Amino acid sequence: MKHHSQVHLQLSVNSEVPIYQQIKSYIINEIKRGRLLPGAQLPGSRVLAQQLRVNRNTVILAYEHLAAEGWIATQYKSGTRISDPIPQELVSPDAPEAEAKPSLDITFRQFAPPQPLPYNNGTFDTVFDEGQPDGRLSPIPEITREVRKILHQQTTKLHLKNYNERGNEQLLQEINLVLNNDRGLAAVTENICVTHGHQDSLFLVAQTLIFPGDQVAVEHPGYQPAWEAFRLTGAHLHYIPVDEQGIDVEALAVVCQHTSLKAVYITPHHQYPTTSTLPVARRKLLLELSEQYHFMIIEDDYDHSYHFDAQPVLPVAGMPHADNVVYIGSVAPSIPLSFVYGPVEFIHSLASCQMVVSQQRDRLLEQGMANLMAEGEIRRYLQQTHATYKKRLTLTSGILEVNFTGIADFTIPKGGLAIWMRLHQPLQIAQLHAAGIYIVNPASFYAPQYIGKTGLRLGFASLEENAIVKGLDKLAKILRR
Repeated sequence: MKHHSQVHLQLSVNSEVPIYQQIKSYIINEIKRGRLLPGAQLPGSRVLAQQLRVNRNTVILAYEHLAAEGWIATQYKSGTRISDPIPQELVSPDAPEAEAKPSLDITFRQFAPPQPLPYNNGTFDTVFDEGQPDGRLSPIPEITREVRKILHQQTTKLHLKNYNERGNEQLLQEINLVLNNDRGLAAVTENICVTHGHQDSLFLVAQTLIFPGDQVAVEHPGYQPAWEAFRLTGAHLHYIPVDEQGIDVEALAVVCQHTSLKAVYITPHHQYPTTSTLPVARRKLLLELSEQYHFMIIEDDYDHSYHFDAQPVLPVAGMPHADNVVYIGSVAPSIPLSFVYGPVEFIHSLASCQMVVSQQRDRLLEQGMANLMAEGEIRRYLQQTHATYKKRLTLTSGILEVNFTGIADFTIPKGGLAIWMRLHQPLQIAQLHAAGIYIVNPASFYAPQYIGKTGLRLGFASLEENAIVKGLDKLAKILRR
């Protein structure tokens, strides 16, 4: 028996039809239109009689007729419920139907997820996602412990008042330390706004910066959810090709000569999806173009913590003459807290935009994360997962070198949580899915009009070692058929 709270019935009785018949017809119509679900509990006869201001015997009579026809069932101590299941003959096509709802004739924006995740339904044996961290390694126990501690402290109210429109003040200070000490930015907390997640950051930056008709350049192939955030503002997109060294800045310069760009969106640390790292020379040229043509650089540093090369790569936002850079980063992977860094006046406007979308911040999570960062817990978590993901990258690339010779070309990335592969033969997505292997559709990285060869982004970080071995072995056999 499904659990349902007691449903509320709203019926205005009249004198034209017997009242018990009105009650009966009303309940049948509510069942047919899907509001009264199988198992839903109806009010007791005494309660309903009081609500409708009728004699209780009238309600009892209506319930008796409904029970006799199979619409409802009454059980001792369980009350009166909609039959579960409802007899098929009562809802057959020949039975009279409730009046159909008219279609909406008012225009509205129709949204669809740019990257649907069908693997969530559990039908796949192996899931090679687009490069997600392993949620099992997330510091959930530490965060839970910290939140409980805050709730039990007498100073909880003081903690929860430690806020301004840009977020928890202690968390802002901790993020500021990370930006200054680890990422080479000369930041103050006024340059930072905490957001509710990475996509929230992209959406807020787009809403704050881009006007309808503005021209925005994006990497191609690239990150489609960012493209959608720009399109929602009415922007026109220009697709700039990507090669083994990231975005082709010379191709961007050509676009700048005949187009007034408002912004350029880049993922220079580990380009999405190809994982390439933008070299210093191109970064300098990009900053020069920004000054010359007066456009904003939106730098998406979505996985800064996971660079496995010996030499760290500092963000474009940390380089000289980076006044036109807005920087998006994560507090910790798989935790729904991100941040945006940029010019003070821009950040204050972005924070105001965020308050229009939602004024209810997750204050406990922000305070808990601030405490964990101050205690060094988040740094330890990042160090531990860094070692784990590097080990999984080594395992994955080793298998690819042995089992995928003649199938695909790839380069071991300097960092990130995925490998970019270039298959020698077209990929049959449906065939892989039918075999129980989930692969992100390569078409999701390209513009709709693109008809050239595509690459394959193979996420490895969310899989344990034995799953990587089994999954790649199965994938290689299918691709060799």
